[in-house]
Amino acid sequence: MGYKPCLNKQTLTVFGCALATWLVACTPPNLSRPVVTPGFTDSRVSQPDYLVAFQSEVPAWLRPRLQRAVLPEKGLYLVHQPDPVWIEHLAQLPEVKYVEAVESYQLPDENYQPVPDLSQAFLLQSFVPNDSEYRFQWNMRAIKMEAAWEIRTQAKEVTVAVVDSGVDPDHPDLKPHLLPLEDVWNEFGGDDILVGRFSGVTLDFKGRDGNGHGTHVSGVIAGVLNNAEGVAGIAGGGVKLLPIKTTNLQGATDSVVLVEGIKRAIDRGADVINLSLGSLSASQRNRSRSLEQVIQLAQERGITVVAATGNESQRNNSRITGVTLPAAYPGVIAVGAFTENGDVADYSNGGPELDLLAPGGDGSLDSGGFPILSTWPTYAAFESLTRRVNTLNYAVNVGTSMAAPHVSGVAALLIGQEPNLSPAQIRAKLIASADDMLKPGFDNDSGYGKLNALKALEATGDAPRL
Repeated sequence: MGYKPCLNKQTLTVFGCALATWLVACTPPNLSRPVVTPGFTDSRVSQPDYLVAFQSEVPAWLRPRLQRAVLPEKGLYLVHQPDPVWIEHLAQLPEVKYVEAVESYQLPDENYQPVPDLSQAFLLQSFVPNDSEYRFQWNMRAIKMEAAWEIRTQAKEVTVAVVDSGVDPDHPDLKPHLLPLEDVWNEFGGDDILVGRFSGVTLDFKGRDGNGHGTHVSGVIAGVLNNAEGVAGIAGGGVKLLPIKTTNLQGATDSVVLVEGIKRAIDRGADVINLSLGSLSASQRNRSRSLEQVIQLAQERGITVVAATGNESQRNNSRITGVTLPAAYPGVIAVGAFTENGDVADYSNGGPELDLLAPGGDGSLDSGGFPILSTWPTYAAFESLTRRVNTLNYAVNVGTSMAAPHVSGVAALLIGQEPNLSPAQIRAKLIASADDMLKPGFDNDSGYGKLNALKALEATGDAPRL
């Protein structure tokens, strides 16, 4: 059975709409807390699980108390211990580097929008890609992607890991570039099952995207380029996409699962890791040292790490939230968002850790322009069943989660062109080639400016020192 893009429609396909209506009627009225059996629940993050990092070798008497090795390269282990006195004693041992509670993380709460009727908003013209919906991808033109596609060269095939909610493994605009999905959530977090409250109808999202977020992020990076259908991805012609599922269908996860997911990306040979997620709190006092360690390990292995800064700001009300973790960690390329009108997005977090902005879109046609169009699961996932997204195959979304994969895609093209570039050199090239926005140089609102894919690819040779 083929598929049809649902652009310019305000409903699901007939089959999808019937399925959504049936399931929504059978699920609890508050669908932000569906019946998930026996997977992640909000109470899980408060259970007494701790991460312990040792200075060197684990003492023999402690080994039976450790559940498993999380990051043995850094001496990091997981321990379950409900006694806070024992944990406090453990933290004082000279063999122990640090002890920290397992922390919760979440996909950003983003502004999913109905796909608007954009047919009158664009003048028909000739574009480089022949993808059927490319005319709606203002974001590609905003970063000079069309000219960049013309000059790109490919010395090696690049692997980009998307550590997120997973991917639709059968999406026709992604499948040619997909590596097998790594379901780290199912291995270490729990099942990913939605059960109808009254009907008992069960949807099991094991091995695929149960939310939709990861599929959307993946399309920005690796939507098949120039295939006469769907959307065009930035690196859609010379990239392998490694989907690593680290959240449940609600987008919830924790530091243990994230560390495992990033470690899996390292082990599978990723060149770039995209992290369009963040901590529930922007407070730097809550920074997870275990997550920072695994990101450091990725950088030591020559992997470029890109992360979204978060969507908690309300700039129109003079409220600007700081960059969330993991984007705020040293060496991570921290990406905020700009709109189709070229402004810093109202929701985009900022601060001294911000590196640059990329297209994140806006949900208001009056104030900020259009959202970001990308791939979406071909089946009804959680965001569809809650009716926050009303299309299949393709959908629009707004947020720094959409901005980060633009940078990951361009980073992949840079690595394909110059395979010996280090993560620090990739970051330096992206920053040096960015277009100034609010003022020359750096500022806390726009970083070093807007992503310019053409200038980044033109700047071959040694990267400037920052």
